[in-house]
Amino acid sequence: MKKTLFERLLVIDRRWIFLIIGIVVIAALVLPIKLSIGITTPVQNFFDAIEGAPEGSVILVSMDLGPSTLPELEPMLKATVYHALDRGLKVISLTLLPDATSIAERIMLQVTDELNAKYEATGVERRIRMGEDWVYLGFRAGGDAVILQLGTEIRVAFPADFYGTYLDDLPMMKNIHNYADMRAMVDVSGTAMPEIWVAFAGAPYGIPILVGVTAVSAPQYYAYTQTGQMAGLLGGLKGAAEYERLLNYDGAATKGMNAQQWIHIVVVAFIVMGNIAYFVTRGKKDREKSAAPKP
Repeated sequence: MKKTLFERLLVIDRRWIFLIIGIVVIAALVLPIKLSIGITTPVQNFFDAIEGAPEGSVILVSMDLGPSTLPELEPMLKATVYHALDRGLKVISLTLLPDATSIAERIMLQVTDELNAKYEATGVERRIRMGEDWVYLGFRAGGDAVILQLGTEIRVAFPADFYGTYLDDLPMMKNIHNYADMRAMVDVSGTAMPEIWVAFAGAPYGIPILVGVTAVSAPQYYAYTQTGQMAGLLGGLKGAAEYERLLNYDGAATKGMNAQQWIHIVVVAFIVMGNIAYFVTRGKKDREKSAAPKP
């Protein structure tokens, strides 16, 4: 007997589902079909902390991420550095994880090239320059000890930048010595490092702490935002996408979150159709069973 549409849905080959999801992902990444993203308070606070900083202010960015957390955390770092440099802020970047040494350098150079290309295309004479607008200090082992040293004198922990140039020889670092000379610090990390920054920089020195973490870690840090120990929080790919939306910056997080939203829609649609097919076919079988002649 020929099967009905609902009966065919119940035995559909899962490979068709995978194919449809693959097509949706590609379409979401390639086509300009974007869904809206709501802005949460921790992300808005993160944005406001950098947006409200006076031009020329200094922010410290600790890039404590590894290869496994790049998809979620790299978009946060790029958007943060992009936002700060474009606003005319000075950025000091470093990392307390050896795995992130080359990653952090790449992010700083990529954002610099992206901003300079934008300025050139729009006829803006300004250019972002290493040593004048940003400094990359590289990696230093020690964790909490390094964080405490930065509170007294940066040059104790980092006498020179990543490229071997002494900080006293860098124009941007002329009057920058410790947290008192900084507007805020940002830690984007896939580890427990944000708690260490709060304990050894935020609490004793009073510098505002802005944090970006993976989605699985975000829930444990919302309490810090409620108590004011963290001035802002980006949680996972969604947090990064919200931040990009506030910046009108079409980055990797926006594209990734858009694809994720479309996948969720497709999965929910399959679940709904599967349940409808199940109840319709079960009702049909019940009716056929009740209509069958009894022996």
